[in-house]
Amino acid sequence: MPVIDSIAREFSECLNSGMVTNNSKYVCKFEQMLQEYLSSKIRPICFNNGEMALFHLIQAWKIKLGYDIYDSFDVLVPSFTFSGTVNAIVMNNLKPVFCDVDDTLTLDINKIDKIDKNIKMVVAVSVYGNLPDIDTIVQFADANKLALIFDNAPGFGSTYKEKYPNYYGYSEIYSFHATKIISSMEGGAAVVNDHEISSILKKLRDFGQYEKERGDIDTPGLNSKMQEISAIVGIKNLEKIDYIITEKKKNIRRYEDFFQNLEKEGNLKNMRVRNDVFCTYLYYPIILNEDATDFVTYLNQEDIACRRYYTAVHSLKLYRNKFMCDKRSTCSCSGYCQEEEGLKYTNSIKDRIVSLPIHTEMKKEEIEYLFNTCKKYFKD
Repeated sequence: MPVIDSIAREFSECLNSGMVTNNSKYVCKFEQMLQEYLSSKIRPICFNNGEMALFHLIQAWKIKLGYDIYDSFDVLVPSFTFSGTVNAIVMNNLKPVFCDVDDTLTLDINKIDKIDKNIKMVVAVSVYGNLPDIDTIVQFADANKLALIFDNAPGFGSTYKEKYPNYYGYSEIYSFHATKIISSMEGGAAVVNDHEISSILKKLRDFGQYEKERGDIDTPGLNSKMQEISAIVGIKNLEKIDYIITEKKKNIRRYEDFFQNLEKEGNLKNMRVRNDVFCTYLYYPIILNEDATDFVTYLNQEDIACRRYYTAVHSLKLYRNKFMCDKRSTCSCSGYCQEEEGLKYTNSIKDRIVSLPIHTEMKKEEIEYLFNTCKKYFKD
């Protein structure tokens, strides 16, 4: 977070002017800076958080596809993601169709061998900032005439073939939550390449209003606008994004060297990152050989903030045994109807994966302590 002295002038200015929200000066500036950094064709649209950016982006594409708010269709989405991904689908009255991932922990499009006529959209996800095989997913979506949305909440700064994901033409969102690579305390943004989607999003974040004289609406939006103070913080952090990522890279290399050695010793597996992907690592995931409960307990006792972050959404209480095909064993809808087979890799890792802390300002001593604690656990 920026120190108060570095934002005092801007914060005082917006307080004195009264312009603290409603897409005012610093929100616009933040959007312009994001456009320059990401080299996006259309200026990104900021929201009060990443979840609302995703919710409204799905809603906007539903409208563009010609559906009413009460209509429903099916959406392909990996089960191995944060629950917010699936919540945004369901809150748009759409049905998630859970798909498997591969050892990159991202959507394995090759496991989907049949597309039901009710499927109209794909929501791909970057996990820990790790990007999926974008070319293959784009080809799949184009071939099957599916809208493609990318929940890239943790992946700011991650690249595919040295380009930011929006370069490849689909719609995506970022989160600027306090834990993310770049933070505006709370906040998010949609980055799109479609002028109609951009226009719809601007209405949706402002209650759906398309004119201000009477505040008339033609679709139900919410109050999802970013506040000025969040934009000010976001600007200050975006100004130092090169430093943030450069320093983060150094720590990433240390982690990769250490945990690859533990993998060679047979203690765990690492998330695979493709050669054409740079992953910014929101957290550093490791996949243990057994249930992770004892490992998490051990590290927490040693004052290391270790947690289960991503999991299998289809196994969470709300979604357990829901959105599964009724035909089960007789259906050939690509296998996602059969929990054990269609989500085989997801089910195999969901109880064994752990997220370890990794961030730009970790001291060498903190990193060494984490490494030594992990070594001690596996040795004991």
